[in-house]
Amino acid sequence: MRKVKENKSGRRQQRMAFDLHTHTLYSDGVSTPEELVKRAKEKGLTGVALTDHDTVDGLPAFLAAGRAYGLVCIPGVELSTELEGVEFHILGYQVDHTHTGLRERLKQVLAARRERARRMLELLARHGMELEWEEIVGDKPNAFVGRFQIYQALKAKKLIGPDEDRKVFNYLLGTQGVAYIPHRELSTLEAIALIRAAGGWPVLAHPGRLGNDRLLPTLVDHGLAGLEVYYPEHSPAVTAKYLTLARKFGLFVTGGSDYHGIPQERDLGDGQIDEQEAYLPFLWQ
Repeated sequence: MRKVKENKSGRRQQRMAFDLHTHTLYSDGVSTPEELVKRAKEKGLTGVALTDHDTVDGLPAFLAAGRAYGLVCIPGVELSTELEGVEFHILGYQVDHTHTGLRERLKQVLAARRERARRMLELLARHGMELEWEEIVGDKPNAFVGRFQIYQALKAKKLIGPDEDRKVFNYLLGTQGVAYIPHRELSTLEAIALIRAAGGWPVLAHPGRLGNDRLLPTLVDHGLAGLEVYYPEHSPAVTAKYLTLARKFGLFVTGGSDYHGIPQERDLGDGQIDEQEAYLPFLWQ
């Protein structure tokens, strides 16, 4: 929620809160871009960034909704990448979603993602869990196919139960799962360069989930601009650690919920960042 503090004169002023990590049904979320913006407005946020995985197709509707609701809406993307065997998710803020190079590369990435998904279905079938391709893609508005769609299809076909603790997900589709195939579609350094070429600001998402910071200097040397320090799964100690690393490497700090619109998961505004806590050069671009 939007916070209030007193300035030096004793007057109360609103503090500007942003959720800079969200997803819609254009990737692995369940909300439309319009529903996302409406909910952000209802939550009292000043602004929100849409960062769908490997696609910018939802951004025109998102930006139009922002204008309609009077909310600061930041066009973004989240790229799933790999470098030296480590998976990195790179957020890109204020990307030009009409940029030809970005759009063409993302088409290739989405095609590779679909091939990856088909191979994961083959592995699931070996474990007695057969799904047809149509049961995965349904009537989705774009070409993105990820683990979430496979997971939901398994539930819909009653091949697995509710799985509230996500143990079945982790066994089947987690990074050590029997049907997991690593991302090989895009290298991390290429992703950073791609975001820069499209006029965006590349930020490392949820670094606390990596458990390995050895490549952070390499990412900085190749143009990384920020760290997602505030994140629902980051403990206070992890948050403090990455605040220190951000200062050390001259990176700006972001925060977001990684909202997907799924009940009982993270809510919009979790992990939000106050604009006055950090220098965010892309907010008013």
